[in-house]
Amino acid sequence: MKIACIGYLHGAGGAEKQIIMLANALAERGHEIHLIILAANNSQYDIRNDVNKHDLSDLEKKSGNKILNRYLALKEILKEIAPDVSINYWLQSAYFCAMMSKSIIGKVIYSERGDPGDKEYSGILGIVRWLAFKRINGFVFQSEGARNYFGEKIRKKSIVIHNSVSIPDDKYTIPCECRKKKIVTVGRLHPQKNQKILIDAFSKIANDFPEFELDIYGDGELKKDLQEQICRLDMEKRIYLKGTVKNILDYVYDASIFVLSSDYEGLPNSLMEALALGVPSISTDCKPGGARTLIKDGLNGWIVPRGNADILAKKIKEVLNSELDNCLLKKEAISFRVSHSSKTVFNRWDEYIKLLCQK
Repeated sequence: MKIACIGYLHGAGGAEKQIIMLANALAERGHEIHLIILAANNSQYDIRNDVNKHDLSDLEKKSGNKILNRYLALKEILKEIAPDVSINYWLQSAYFCAMMSKSIIGKVIYSERGDPGDKEYSGILGIVRWLAFKRINGFVFQSEGARNYFGEKIRKKSIVIHNSVSIPDDKYTIPCECRKKKIVTVGRLHPQKNQKILIDAFSKIANDFPEFELDIYGDGELKKDLQEQICRLDMEKRIYLKGTVKNILDYVYDASIFVLSSDYEGLPNSLMEALALGVPSISTDCKPGGARTLIKDGLNGWIVPRGNADILAKKIKEVLNSELDNCLLKKEAISFRVSHSSKTVFNRWDEYIKLLCQK
């Protein structure tokens, strides 16, 4: 089968990682895969040699309307490829496809990667989405919460498939038994991730745990603001903005706690990796419910309300003061790795694509 995966490879984000993993997995299963890069080819993830890459990111330098240029370039390359299926992880490419003839794009799949109820859809973008969805053949959601946001017509054409978690088979086979006195979080420095409340929460309990530090991994637009917040709280020697690093799992694996403080997420990859490593994990109940889907509260992690630094601080303190059951963490980590393995997840994608094409 000929499949086009259409993406915006801005960097180390979760959607970028997952669409590349999907392209690699489908190529491994014998499909002819075309990865079309519409903008910002800055991916940090490996792409298999047998995935056909079409880099259209130079369009950003072209004069004229960027959106129109992208649409026309995508249409031209899809005419040339003539895929059986076009897979989109971004709404813009999905509505581009919805505007084209079925003879060009084949069946169209849209995979929602964020919060479908986000305020950005309250205006013209919401109308565009509604119109586009009428011409989309199939939908892949990351959680039941995201799927249930939509009406029955879309739910009938949809499936829920979690992200896969990529942990090397020969590493981190058991949870760390000698954890360092650090709390870690991973994510771009962006209002969505709300590292601000995590910084506030840690500052509230820092004096109770003088040997602990908070390490924040990721880069983004809020770096300066967050550093200023750290300085105002006099936490420069306790809270560190670590930037983006290679082999992030090495830095998460031996942490005492992993914390996700986001207001909304699709299905947070960083949290999934922490759970698969057996790291005690605390997450906000971010919309539309992905973290709640992953965490068994009190078994492999804990859920706290969004945007409440006091409750988050209380939970961090409670976890640091408790004696954790490493055997239980190991059992839950192994179970999580199996249920979210690449084989399990991408077999479901493969089955769904084949089923869609039979209709």
